[in-house]
Amino acid sequence: MRLVVVVCLMWLAVCESRRLSRCEVVRIFKQQGLEGFEGFNLGNYVCMAYWESKWKTHKVRDSSEMGKDYGIFQINSFKWCEDGTVGGKNLCKLPCGALLNDNLKASIDCLKLIVRREGLKSWDTWDNYCNGRKMSRWVRGCGLM
Repeated sequence: MRLVVVVCLMWLAVCESRRLSRCEVVRIFKQQGLEGFEGFNLGNYVCMAYWESKWKTHKVRDSSEMGKDYGIFQINSFKWCEDGTVGGKNLCKLPCGALLNDNLKASIDCLKLIVRREGLKSWDTWDNYCNGRKMSRWVRGCGLM
């Protein structure tokens, strides 16, 4: 019986999505070079990630189009990563599971490729909730100065 309880608890820990705090996200994004990347200030990336995943690193959802969306940026498997989606392109050249890592390196590397090719408008949430709005509130109080 104890073994069953331990296995269940381990399974829950693996499956549970970690939600980062706003300032954790700001610090990681800054360390990974997103401040000013392709002309967008850090707040744009923090805002978009919030509206995509509420900063949950392990979020996976079925896409309204094709494939699934993965990780903090909800990167789509049909075009950007490999999860077995029929006809998938895997332009970031990585398994979609790599986008569920708490250190965010693979997610940010893939995001950079997407932004270089398509800009932040690739994310409807950025265009709907972040574009043209004041971004300083997303980084305020996180000790970046």
